[in-house]
Amino acid sequence: MKRLLTSLISIIAVISFSGVIYANSGPVFWKGYPSANIMSLDENSPILIEREDLIFDFSNGAFDYTINGKTTANYYMVNPTNKQQSVHMAFPFVGRLPELSQEDILISADGVPVLYDVYIGDVVDYYGHPEDDKELNFDFERIIKTVTNEPYRAENFKQDQIGKLYLIEVEPTTDQRINFSVDFELDVDKTKVLTNGFNRFERHGGNIKIASGCYKPEVLEIFVLGEDIDLIMNAYSDGQLTKKTDLFTHKISTKDVELRSYLMDCVKNNDYIKLNAMFSDIQLYNTYSKALDSYLTSGYSSVEDLLQQGSLQRILILVYTVDFPGNAEKKVSVCYNISGTMDRRETADALYTYDYILNPAQNWRDFNNLNIKIIAPEEAPHIVKSSIEFTKGENNVYTAFLEKLPEYDLFFTLYSKDKITLFDKIRGKFQRPFGYFAMLLLYPIGLLIAVIIIVMVILKIKNKLRLK
Repeated sequence: MKRLLTSLISIIAVISFSGVIYANSGPVFWKGYPSANIMSLDENSPILIEREDLIFDFSNGAFDYTINGKTTANYYMVNPTNKQQSVHMAFPFVGRLPELSQEDILISADGVPVLYDVYIGDVVDYYGHPEDDKELNFDFERIIKTVTNEPYRAENFKQDQIGKLYLIEVEPTTDQRINFSVDFELDVDKTKVLTNGFNRFERHGGNIKIASGCYKPEVLEIFVLGEDIDLIMNAYSDGQLTKKTDLFTHKISTKDVELRSYLMDCVKNNDYIKLNAMFSDIQLYNTYSKALDSYLTSGYSSVEDLLQQGSLQRILILVYTVDFPGNAEKKVSVCYNISGTMDRRETADALYTYDYILNPAQNWRDFNNLNIKIIAPEEAPHIVKSSIEFTKGENNVYTAFLEKLPEYDLFFTLYSKDKITLFDKIRGKFQRPFGYFAMLLLYPIGLLIAVIIIVMVILKIKNKLRLK
């Protein structure tokens, strides 16, 4: 009996430690954002939608942190009047500036590509976990107000304001790294400062210290708006900025520069983020000047902080125009990429949730007949939760039909199994506190329970044999 128990324990140990390599990763969460239907920029538009075919295709979607797919919305739209109608439409979605490309978006009317402009909206909350079953709410009235070609009016500067640009050419005279620093006093009521090339910032009241580590020749910039400042420059051989060194040379030059031209030059010509030609100068200026205005409330900002705006999730709006002859129908199509929320905090495998905001279509004169098709991916071929009922067909294809817009916006959740079992939830709960070690602990516990049951059965059989 002891030999049997020892053997079983040895088997547990071997299986447990050999299984570490194959253990699932711990709970992970990646937030996604909803897409939305098109909306008219004209509240009095006579155009009505006779049918919408909405297709979510994940069959060839790339996997990043979530499963990405392609969404195609086909709108069969009718102009019931005798007059030609030129209708301005808007299509909002969420994305990052450098990730957007013309290859990802196609808008057409009766198969003919339609030109569009991209407007940059507000930043959305990227971090944090959404509450379960929380109703999605995008303020479309606010979104529409961001569709403008008027320049942003800042509180802390004017776009044509002239500032003084300090160009500081720093060069170490040996192979040793130096830390070049600049000290100055800042009165936020009189002066605003924007720096470029510095990677260290310290502030004690009105006393500012900025610094940059230099291995090779560098050109550092300090752009001053308002009253000029006195710059005190030093170099140090240590990172704590306590050991001064003279193993460097520096040269200072100044020139007067308009704020807008300087800001746009920093946005378009930098080593951190590259933007394509989809965005107009006025859209880029409005986006980055709004961020700069917020930063300069404290009197100081850096170009590096401003460039982080490109990595933030924000509302992007496609605006385009479709011409309708009198008493005519047109098929308007919008095709774009979609990504969702990946959540494995509560389940064994990841849940992939996708949201689509339908309510903008209520702004049209009438809306009828919504057909929805979802082509689920092999990694998560099952819909386990949704806001409307779907019918499952062959090849992981789900369909639904509604005569009118539903009361609530659309969402659906994909999973690797056809339902979330109790064991899935137990594994998910176990993964949450233990992370990557969850499976390392869970499988040995399960095996230990199995061994105990086997031992109890063996003992029971032996007792019966003795009684005979």
